[in-house]
Amino acid sequence: MDTTGETQSCRYTDETTKNKYVAKLLHPIKSNGFQGLRMDDIAKAMDLSKATLYKYFPSRDEIIERLTALYIKYVVCDEAQLMEGSREAYINGFQSTFSQTLLIANYGTEPFFQDLREVYPQLMASIEMAISDRNGRLRAFYERGIAEGYMNDLNAMLYILQDELIFQKLLDPHYLMKNNLTLRSAIWDYYLIKKQQLFKPGVLAEINDKAMSEKVDYLVRKITFGVA
Repeated sequence: MDTTGETQSCRYTDETTKNKYVAKLLHPIKSNGFQGLRMDDIAKAMDLSKATLYKYFPSRDEIIERLTALYIKYVVCDEAQLMEGSREAYINGFQSTFSQTLLIANYGTEPFFQDLREVYPQLMASIEMAISDRNGRLRAFYERGIAEGYMNDLNAMLYILQDELIFQKLLDPHYLMKNNLTLRSAIWDYYLIKKQQLFKPGVLAEINDKAMSEKVDYLVRKITFGVA
């Protein structure tokens, strides 16, 4: 009997399960990093017994490596998001990458990165490479949109840098409280500002924001509570 397919299916299921458990660490480590987490703490965050934790993850190193790989998945641009050739494709690409950039900023915090630099510099280097590659693709996407007449003439790299700086502020609860902002309103208003900055009037008139508004609601829940 050929059990190759069954074995591959089991392996895929096992990998999916491991990623599901590791994803539960993204929320707690974004504030305090991971160096202070003991295996007991990790088991609790994953809602596992310690014995089951070791069944899936024989070492702490494996957990951190998988956590880094999961973060890189957030970073890597899906080529389908950055399709060119029509105003609809550029609108969809903008909305998709806005959501993706927000999650990258949410989980790619200084406490997490600092721990990686100190303990796993090679993993931090892989994240930096992924971010650099993504920024290059985004820059090319914006520059094509400008050349094809859908987007305003702007400095694409400054536009990308703007996200990094603004999201860092908007994801800071103290900053929001100080300025009497809610996370939801701040993200939504920034989306509207970016849309106005980026697209020419003829394209703006065709943008339907209903689905994006629902997406922002989901992102706020994910950021606040770490929901899947």
